[in-house]
Amino acid sequence: MKSLDTKGLKCPQPLIMLKEALLEMREGEKIQVEVDNDTSLKNLLSYLKDQGVEPVVSSAGKVHTLIALKPEKDLTGSDPAIYCTSDLNTDYVVCIKSELMGDGDPELGKILMETFVENLKLQEQLPTHVVLYNGGVKLAMKQSPVCQALTELEELGIRIMLCGTCIDQYGIQMDIGVGMISNMVVITETLAATGHVVTP
Repeated sequence: MKSLDTKGLKCPQPLIMLKEALLEMREGEKIQVEVDNDTSLKNLLSYLKDQGVEPVVSSAGKVHTLIALKPEKDLTGSDPAIYCTSDLNTDYVVCIKSELMGDGDPELGKILMETFVENLKLQEQLPTHVVLYNGGVKLAMKQSPVCQALTELEELGIRIMLCGTCIDQYGIQMDIGVGMISNMVVITETLAATGHVVTP
């Protein structure tokens, strides 16, 4: 049985994580999801029920656990973000498309990007996600000067999402040191669901 821990995460993160996990599962496989607030639980239940699934829910204190079978229907086109009932206006996603920040001198661009990423953890409100695509995926490589900074962001609960197609294009699959390889469907849903997108 696949397990998913969404405790401490804001909507739509639990919903997007659930859909992503379900897409990776085999038919007939079960998933267990832990959530620690009633709103997220309600959102997850609504999404699953609309996919034709009746989850079993148990609670221990503030932690709710739901168990469900993978839906028989195709989830590819489903939009979990529409089930989010929380206010997303203050949430933001950082979207990075290059190793460099700005145009002009490449060395200066590298310094600026390194400083930008390292300062993200110091913000009063942290981003929900950092999305890396195109040349930006190289920032997640083990030898990248910001790999440690991205790891620290991940430890703070920020999801580091990497474009899998981009990683394949650059042939750096074995060099990735941080983050979760995703696809453009999930990345698009994440960007569409947030209140703001910050692109340095």
